[in-house]
Amino acid sequence: MRKFLLIVFVFFLAACGSSGEATQEEYTVDEATGLPLNPETIPEGDFVIEGTISSMNLTPQSSPEFVLRVESGRTYRVRAQPLPDILYDDGEVVGVANFTQGMQVRAVVSEIVGGPETGNTTQLVTENLMIVR
Repeated sequence: MRKFLLIVFVFFLAACGSSGEATQEEYTVDEATGLPLNPETIPEGDFVIEGTISSMNLTPQSSPEFVLRVESGRTYRVRAQPLPDILYDDGEVVGVANFTQGMQVRAVVSEIVGGPETGNTTQLVTENLMIVR
């Protein structure tokens, strides 16, 4: 029985194309921060997203949520700082009525794990989403 399980396990590894080693994505690095830029897979720690607003949910205004699309087509759902704290890159306040799809954005993002009230789901969050003019 033991040999059978071993053979099945080896066959499974071969079918998956696994060599037993995890492949690690090579990230483009953001020059300003030294963090991964627009990664295809979520890395450990902070990373930078530069892209456009694909969709948004601005309520509640204290924790708006944006779907950001990067050049590769990958999207990220990000919870941001309160709307009044979101600025243009020149420091001017954006204003709630001025948010539109297609706006260029930049943010340093972290992945957090929610508590039992969220079903222990992971979320991407930022405290410095900025609109790039």
